[in-house]
Amino acid sequence: MRIRRLLHLTLGLALAFASGCGLGSPSPISDFGDRLRSALSPEDIRADLGALQRIADANNGIRADGTLGYDASVAYVVDELRKAGYSATLQKVMIPYFRQLGPGTLQVAGSSGTAFSGERDFRAALFSPSGDVTATVAAIGFDQSVDPTVFAEHPTGKGCGAGDFPATVRGAIAVVLPGPCLRRTQVDRAQAAGARALVVVYPQWQAGDLLRPTLLRPEGLTIPVVVATMAVGIALAGAAVSQTAVHLAMRTSVAVREVANVLAETPGGDPNRVLVLGGHLDSAGDGPGINDNGSGTMTILEVARRVAALPTPRWKLRFAFWAGEELGLYGSSAYLRALSDGDRSKIAAYLNFDMLASMNGGRLIYDDGAAAPGSKAISALFETAFNQDGLSSERLDLSGGSDHYPFEQARVPTGGLFAGANEPKGAAEVQRFGGLPGQVFDACYHKACDRFERINASLLAEMVRAVGYATGQLAGGSVDLSR
Repeated sequence: MRIRRLLHLTLGLALAFASGCGLGSPSPISDFGDRLRSALSPEDIRADLGALQRIADANNGIRADGTLGYDASVAYVVDELRKAGYSATLQKVMIPYFRQLGPGTLQVAGSSGTAFSGERDFRAALFSPSGDVTATVAAIGFDQSVDPTVFAEHPTGKGCGAGDFPATVRGAIAVVLPGPCLRRTQVDRAQAAGARALVVVYPQWQAGDLLRPTLLRPEGLTIPVVVATMAVGIALAGAAVSQTAVHLAMRTSVAVREVANVLAETPGGDPNRVLVLGGHLDSAGDGPGINDNGSGTMTILEVARRVAALPTPRWKLRFAFWAGEELGLYGSSAYLRALSDGDRSKIAAYLNFDMLASMNGGRLIYDDGAAAPGSKAISALFETAFNQDGLSSERLDLSGGSDHYPFEQARVPTGGLFAGANEPKGAAEVQRFGGLPGQVFDACYHKACDRFERINASLLAEMVRAVGYATGQLAGGSVDLSR
């Protein structure tokens, strides 16, 4: 979650599902939202999360794409869907499997030059090429006085515009702060200007607390790209002033691997009005991903179980457990590419659930400015669900931050819920949701501590009820999405 990406979408292969679930015959149900909301069990979802934690513990602490932990997560979901009476389908997805080989080197030249610790002070961005560079430094718009908390919400670094990298970058190691664009955009600009490497400095990240942002795809990348702490940035900015050389070396590998989306649907319901519920099953490469995104996918699994035990709603429901989200929305994009125009047009709405149980979280509702008509009505459903429970909520534009984005680009009405990631929580949000001001929504986002013990059970229960209500109201056919 929270990885900004732009992906090209084309459409082309129809999915086929078996129809032996025995869920009853279609009939209009005006109160299906209330019935589904009451049926969902947060306790059963937490039991599923415990199973995912055990899978991660048995597989080097992760469930990332291309690993045995992801394969075991797929097997678990398939087994649970079949127990509920569904015929689960696996859709092959090819993904680029990335590894950083060793900690790397980053050192200011000279006998007294500073040497930084790989993985602790700096690390390769996801899909960074290997490289071994000794060169002077060009610090582009580097401001070490920025407020880390403010900057985390409103990054102002250079490198997003075509003219941001001057001629002095050619042959140098470029240093920038994150800008208001994709990291990949900054990399592309630096490469075009002739930089030999790029260091992106994150003021809000402390030593030993680095994340690994994605560069979306390995194609077209030619220079090593590392992310680093402010201490690294200050040292490199000093080297730029003194024209002191810096040695940067990084070894990485990328190999294509096959993973799978898991798909299932109700046999009943109008096949021309399909509601897709989706979330990503993969974890990031540095932790078990129990909140991100076990919380969303196990909620979808619970919805599937309970729908199987209720009268068939008016719309057909399709449940999707995506691969490759953490790498760049590979699974959801592959799904849409595989659909014919006709099958894609039958998707009446898409709901995305990605991180529902952040420890310092909030009740955040998708409200993207570029979303298709009908999306505002979906956001209003979630808002109504929280209001009925006496709970406040907040709308948020996630842009390309999760698997709703390919559907949004295909002009499918979209919506979803989010409990927050590595954004700092402000005073107004503390007043609305409680929690700790100035602390991020989820301090374990993309880290090894994203474990079962860190699940916010009370927030998860609140989010689950809203999921049930909005899903049921849509599936029951009682919501007008024409506006």
